[in-house]
Amino acid sequence: MAYIVTHKGEERNIRVEECHPGLYKVLLDGREFLVDYYEPQDNLLSLIIDGKSFEVDIDSSDNGELFGVDIQGDHFVLEVVEEKKKKLAKKLSAGVTGRQEIKSPMAGNVLKVLAREGDAVESGQVLLILEAMKMMNEIKAPMAGVVGSVNAKEGVPVTTNELLCVVEPVVESAVPS
Repeated sequence: MAYIVTHKGEERNIRVEECHPGLYKVLLDGREFLVDYYEPQDNLLSLIIDGKSFEVDIDSSDNGELFGVDIQGDHFVLEVVEEKKKKLAKKLSAGVTGRQEIKSPMAGNVLKVLAREGDAVESGQVLLILEAMKMMNEIKAPMAGVVGSVNAKEGVPVTTNELLCVVEPVVESAVPS
């Protein structure tokens, strides 16, 4: 998986590849690290990175992208976003038009459906929350419009590229003068 991690406005690219359960190869800005990962309790990680041991305490925000991280007495606030998701958001911010089919960017479980058929939504409004690999991912409307249909159901797993919902553009009716 590829991620973009932002700390104090500075972006770093990270790639994580599982070698064996609990053992990962991490590529950070071109440097490779071998990471032994163990989670003895929720939000507490025991990491061995290239032979050095670290205890990491993590608190996540409600949106699933902001994390408070404490490592050996130092505190950091990090935004962690999947690279694909960040690129998609950038692409969508350029503007979209027409009927938009919102598909799952990854396999996961639908945690919460926030939009219903017929709801008016704004660009960037959260339509549903998808849980994947213990991360909460907000699926947002790419434009202002009306929810045309909702295929996603709370508690039901979805696959990558599965249709979650449709957002239809608002059609302005012509008023004769």
